[in-house]
Amino acid sequence: MYIDIFNEVVDIMQNDYAGHKDKQGWDSPDRYRENIRELSNQHQLDDYTFINIINDYLLDFKDPHMFFIAKDEQSKTNKDIGFKVRRFNDVLYVTEVMSETRLNAGDRVIALDKLTVSELSLKHKRELRDEIPERQRWENIIEKYNTLYIENNNREVTSFNLKLYDKQQYTPIHSLEKLNHNTFNMTLTDFFSPDPIEKIIASNQERLSDLENLIIDVRQNRGGSDSSFEQLLPLLFPEGKTIINLDNYKMDFNITKRTADLQIKGLKSLQDKTTDTSFKESLDNMITFFQDNSGKGFVSFENGGEFEVEGSEFPKNIIVLADVYCGSAGDIFVDIASRSAKVAVIGRPTAGLNDYSNLINKDWEEKFSLYYPTSRMVSLDSGIKDTGVKPDTYVKWTPEHLQADIDMNIALNFLEER
Repeated sequence: MYIDIFNEVVDIMQNDYAGHKDKQGWDSPDRYRENIRELSNQHQLDDYTFINIINDYLLDFKDPHMFFIAKDEQSKTNKDIGFKVRRFNDVLYVTEVMSETRLNAGDRVIALDKLTVSELSLKHKRELRDEIPERQRWENIIEKYNTLYIENNNREVTSFNLKLYDKQQYTPIHSLEKLNHNTFNMTLTDFFSPDPIEKIIASNQERLSDLENLIIDVRQNRGGSDSSFEQLLPLLFPEGKTIINLDNYKMDFNITKRTADLQIKGLKSLQDKTTDTSFKESLDNMITFFQDNSGKGFVSFENGGEFEVEGSEFPKNIIVLADVYCGSAGDIFVDIASRSAKVAVIGRPTAGLNDYSNLINKDWEEKFSLYYPTSRMVSLDSGIKDTGVKPDTYVKWTPEHLQADIDMNIALNFLEER
């Protein structure tokens, strides 16, 4: 079973993946096949190990916008280390604790199996993708080790053996809360559907109609569809008409028959889940696009050009809080918002995931799912890559962010002075 699934993953990456022509010859599947066969013969290959092998293979393509996971969130193979970290200098600071109760936020990971963070960063350059420290993702690297060396807030150094825990299910947040008499904060952790945003706007029309300041926090936004945030655009732009040029988002879809079938299936599933008429119409157009072009390979998608936004006087001032954990449709939202005269972006550059985007999933036996990009930005032909949207005010991440919401405080001070 495992070798057959791996071979199909390789076939998808070498034919259906939107970056397969750009990255032809980058992957080395034979060594992974050999590893899978060897572990199978020794009866040492299980689902968890197989998932890690596939994700290691995917690193060959140097694209952070793809992954292989257990399909069922409740699966016993869907595990992680139970905490999150962020690098500052040569220390990994614990930023969030989910299941690993032996740790506290603010604890410092100083070594793994007696290897320092500096040594580990050299050893795992491939996984870290040469990102600057505050943008690096370390959780999957930590998972490979046995012993964690920790320095707590009392400067006491302890060590313990790492455990894997059932991964906590993602809980979306779409909320609007009052911060002070003239400022509200909107938190959006994804753009999977327009329905939650529509609900926020519909139930807060009176508040938004004369609001002085709005902060939109997308620092943890997982992306989704840019159609989901269309209804926010009138709030973002000044009163009157604004022309938005989207030529930087011109893309081609690699429409193999397999990708077309998967996209149509996924789009129809989204249609069943939404009540938004406009979103349903957009999905209908996409379904027709894939039906008409199935098996044709790379096909241009007419998503560039200009469109018009009818803005509003209120909110008068808008701050968008951004970070590296905001990507895909989140990248696009921050980019479009940053073009408004009444918006300032504060925080850190977004993930920059849209060179290859519009992910679709291929499932196997209700056990595994491969998510891979099906579209490619035309701008890559000119050597222009998506490196994330840079903020107007850059705020370097430091351990002080664990004591207070530094970004939010800077945003509030900015609004007071405006």
